Amino acid sequence: MDGLVSKARENGRKPRAAAPSVALVSVYRLPKTAPELLYRLLGEREPHVNISHRGMPTWKSHVKFIASHPYSAWYLIRSGQDHVGAIYLTTLGEIGIGVLAQWRGHGFGRAAIRALMRKHPRGRFLANINPGNATSIRMFSDMGFRIIQQTYELRSK
Repeated sequence: MDGLVSKARENGRKPRAAAPSVALVSVYRLPKTAPELLYRLLGEREPHVNISHRGMPTWKSHVKFIASHPYSAWYLIRSGQDHVGAIYLTTLGEIGIGVLAQWRGHGFGRAAIRALMRKHPRGRFLANINPGNATSIRMFSDMGFRIIQQTYELRSK
């Protein structure tokens, strides 16, 4: 029996269906498609689950950020002909992922994380997750990630 299925049963949850097939397509190779999809993902993010953005960036600053190549690897998640989300990996091994609302709950996040880890093998991966994002916490926990720290923030007014 698959380790993830066993873990799901131990946690009292129903095992998930077979993972969907996904392909990872470099953001940097899709100069027209990627910025639009990534901007849409930012617009769909709920403030209470977000860590990296306090507000929606302007289109101009968004495009400039992408052009700066901020991550060691950054991909759109494709299933069939549809782009369903995006995933990135930092030089420190931090994974960031977003799935468009209409595609959430179908296993694309898990499948993309597994694909990213296969494509960029290393001894350690991290995921920084907002404590209010129960869905991501559950997904990463079910995949074998464990909590290693809590970070607190104080912003000046």
